[in-house]
Amino acid sequence: MSEILFNIVCSETFAYEKGKEHMKKELQCPVIYKNQKMVGYGGNQEWFLGEFQRKAGCGSVTGSNIAAIYAGMDEDMKGLYNPENNFYSYEEYLKLMETMYGYMKPGFMGYPLIGRFAKDFVKYAKDCGISLASRQMFLPKEKEKALHFICQGIDQNHPIAFLILRHPAKELREDNWHWVTITGYDGEKKKIIWSNCGEREEIDWNMLFDSSKKYYVGMVRFEKEFKK
Repeated sequence: MSEILFNIVCSETFAYEKGKEHMKKELQCPVIYKNQKMVGYGGNQEWFLGEFQRKAGCGSVTGSNIAAIYAGMDEDMKGLYNPENNFYSYEEYLKLMETMYGYMKPGFMGYPLIGRFAKDFVKYAKDCGISLASRQMFLPKEKEKALHFICQGIDQNHPIAFLILRHPAKELREDNWHWVTITGYDGEKKKIIWSNCGEREEIDWNMLFDSSKKYYVGMVRFEKEFKK
């Protein structure tokens, strides 16, 4: 990339972040109920029956969250999650998670690959009759570019799969080697909103993308692929 083009890109992404300082948007992540009690903001890998699923099923939970968010927002995407009964029931959501696990089955090292996540979710969507393309970002070292990827996606109604391979922040010590689902952002608070094991969490984006720290993360989002 030429220096001029690099500077233009950096200027655009910085302007994008500045323009979001007083804005907030959150996509409708399914709130899941069991026996009339709320049990999750999105899915939770602890719901799986298998021991290894509960340990390493976070990728398939993130895939399920993305499928359900799309299905709830867009009539053309309903095939991604079209339960027989209640959209928000624990039983139906667990069926979706089990189906997604068949596409996103982790190995002995888990499921730590954004390229594989993208390919497997596109395959799932195709089998549901929906054509999607992926956009990916790995190891974003510039906060502005990472926020541009996130905020642009959310503004266009695209949830984001976020992989935390390793992060030194104490706030994330339980979340290394783990997938979460980004559902929104709050520019005034400078927070990213995500679903993590069925919990809605707000994360300081300056901490998440602190360039003085050595961290390893990746992101995937999707968009409809239109035939030419």
